[in-house]
Amino acid sequence: MATLLNVKNNVLKSGIHYLTSDYKTRNESRSTHNGMDFVGKNGVDDIVAIASGKVTYTGYDSSGGGYWISITTNGIEHRYFHLKKGSIKVSKGDNVSKGQVIATMGDSGNATGNNLHFAIYKNGYVDPLPYLTNDFSFGTEEQDNYTTFVRDLQEAIGANVDGIAGSETLSKTPTISTSTGWNHPAVRPLQVYLQSLGYDLGNRGVDGEFGRDMKACIKKYQSDISLASIYQDGIVTAKMYTWQHLLKLK
Repeated sequence: MATLLNVKNNVLKSGIHYLTSDYKTRNESRSTHNGMDFVGKNGVDDIVAIASGKVTYTGYDSSGGGYWISITTNGIEHRYFHLKKGSIKVSKGDNVSKGQVIATMGDSGNATGNNLHFAIYKNGYVDPLPYLTNDFSFGTEEQDNYTTFVRDLQEAIGANVDGIAGSETLSKTPTISTSTGWNHPAVRPLQVYLQSLGYDLGNRGVDGEFGRDMKACIKKYQSDISLASIYQDGIVTAKMYTWQHLLKLK
């Protein structure tokens, strides 16, 4: 029987996670079940990265896992098994963002139906539940980088500097692009933060200027967070969707 599990960190795009088989069935004697199996609200669902990181494996496991992906975040692997053949959207070496669609669940390998087998590997398989339900379970570096970004941005835009993003911070965000606000003080903290997420800023790196490489970087970010194509324009528009996602207000 499937059980609805409340999570803070999604691995299914819909955000609806029905658990069909638990980690070791919460029973150490079933040591071979090294992850948690999920189906979506309507059965098949797209798979999203539970945390930002780098793709360290994509391929096929002939021993039972079928098509699968491994992404590494702060030395911790999150692994996604039984993926639909031909659905994998990332390649080894890619940097992915939390919530980015990486594949679709399937029945490849030793599976009785469409599902996702989700596992955490940290010097061996460990219980995935805390990674699904706890804040910042992949370490504090991501949160530290985010808080630093918010504080530096708040200072740059004249907002209250407290490291906590809210409506006041969003209301003061500027439009920055290759033609508008290209050297605004907000550009540098934005570049530093995107770099911490694994985005390529081009040859000039963190230079405080919004040039062509930065535009390409922003377009990649907008694509990764699945903004509508009309908003994948390489422009960070004041108070709008890109800022909302960057500030985790969306």
